[in-house]
Amino acid sequence: MSTIPQELDWVSKRAACHVEQVFHELCAEIMKDVEAVNLARKLKEYDLVSANILSDHSTIVIGQPMHVPRVVVKIGIVGDAIMVSDDSRKTDWIAKASLNCEGRCILKLDDGTELERWQFRKRALGHLFFGD
Repeated sequence: MSTIPQELDWVSKRAACHVEQVFHELCAEIMKDVEAVNLARKLKEYDLVSANILSDHSTIVIGQPMHVPRVVVKIGIVGDAIMVSDDSRKTDWIAKASLNCEGRCILKLDDGTELERWQFRKRALGHLFFGD
């Protein structure tokens, strides 16, 4: 059974699927993820994860500020994309907001891989949260 809709107002859907909107949604979800990981792992104070949205509202910094060595992940808007920088792994990668064939707003990597927002967050924060 196909999940592709027969009719879709793709213009409106694509117009609503822009980098600023997706980033805003990701930030709200990351804040919930940080709260959840701190509760789930019952972390000691020096292992607590924190997230801060910078004053420009286009970057969120997630890390363990009291942990040594310091692990920090920055996620921010760069042009028409969202860039993830993982300082501990010395890696950067980008994703762009896109409308997929099923009419869902997803994040698309340079290699064409499509990610739902939860998959993007797992890829960006799994190492920080769980050492993945």
